[in-house]
Amino acid sequence: MRKWVSAILCITLIGSMLTGCGQKKEDGKETVSKTETETVKTQDLQEASGGPITIQFWNGWTGSDGQVLIELVDEFNKNNPWDITVEMDISSDFGNKFVTSMAAGAGPDLILSSAAGKYSYEGQLADVSDIWDNTTLNKEDFVPTYLDACATDDGLYGIPFQISSYYVYWNKDLFQEAGLDPEMPPKSYEEWTEIAGKITNQERHVYGSGLTYGNVGANACLMQMFGGLMVEQNDSGIWEAHFSGNTGYERFVEWFKGQFESGNNPVEGDMDTMFIANQLGLYVTGAWLTADLDSNGINYGITPLPYDEGGKHVPSNTQCFSITNQADNAEKLACERFIQWWHTGNEGTDLTATAVYRWSDEIGYPAYYIPVMNSAEYMENPKLKAITVTDTDICADSVAPGNFSGWMSMLNDVMVPFFEQVVYEDNTEGLLEEAQKNADKIVTDINAQEGN
Repeated sequence: MRKWVSAILCITLIGSMLTGCGQKKEDGKETVSKTETETVKTQDLQEASGGPITIQFWNGWTGSDGQVLIELVDEFNKNNPWDITVEMDISSDFGNKFVTSMAAGAGPDLILSSAAGKYSYEGQLADVSDIWDNTTLNKEDFVPTYLDACATDDGLYGIPFQISSYYVYWNKDLFQEAGLDPEMPPKSYEEWTEIAGKITNQERHVYGSGLTYGNVGANACLMQMFGGLMVEQNDSGIWEAHFSGNTGYERFVEWFKGQFESGNNPVEGDMDTMFIANQLGLYVTGAWLTADLDSNGINYGITPLPYDEGGKHVPSNTQCFSITNQADNAEKLACERFIQWWHTGNEGTDLTATAVYRWSDEIGYPAYYIPVMNSAEYMENPKLKAITVTDTDICADSVAPGNFSGWMSMLNDVMVPFFEQVVYEDNTEGLLEEAQKNADKIVTDINAQEGN
């Protein structure tokens, strides 16, 4: 049985400059600095603490980034001023374990989840709109697009933790061996095909292109670059799928299948391992790979996906800290304080020593927290700078708008079988029409639920 590599999607970043807040005089009056206000607020929160408390924090971060997460949680447990202990459980079976435990009334207090969890875990997550009052965090310090992704009309069900997107990685050594400029990645998908052909050397088990049907998140983002969102609302607020008759998607199918048929792309294989082994010239995956590439000394570059017929946009998926409704009031406050610490550290902590900064700097994820994005240290990192988008107009949701509650169903029930069929079916004619029919079933149900 072929193994599907499950994926949760995309993005890059935006930045806007913050006005510094220091002590100053206006019209002859002394104004209180933001820092002083937050110090007072922290003292008030400490006085409100009810003593030692332990919270359960579950997630599925099982990769190398999970080790960094363990280190940061250990640091919090040793140094936080509220006598809070975070007991963390990292599991590759997080999703099933979470659903089962919540049904039994034995779930965690805090989880990491896609922003889509506001729908898939509906009724199990707590509204955290009070976090701005209960902590020193400021709503204005979060990129609105990503914060909004965690919200519904009824409340705020998460605080951004990580922005997931997919990027083009290229192996500079393989580029140079093929007579290509190692500093020039493909700027179009036609260039991708041309470059892949020059790099491929099957006798050495080297391939120019690194795509796989199981990398559903990456493939959905690529497809979106060709033909735009898969589901959108029309002017009447009715959801519509856009597979059939989408010329961009038709081009994507031809391009995607062509990589495999040309022999420039392996049909099966662990693409992460192959890229680390200098066997792939081009590869599309997330920022999580950068730490492994750096530790293995790979000479590589990273850049956003090329624009195409789908327009100038960068698809993204927001991962969130979410508090469950099984946390009591004291546990919820403790969770919110942990989230505060993640972004600000303890009083006097340098920005570059905070967990939120280290997550970008050490793992390679672009930032969503504006103080980090605006820091000189962050922008001095060439790889982070390369994938940080500063134009807010081109930040986009992936697959469908963030308020489409059928997001996970679109991935699992439509895109997973679609990409495998594109690779393995001899004749791809009719696959988009089949995807349209499958998507229409989901869209029809969502429209009915919303009264459209």
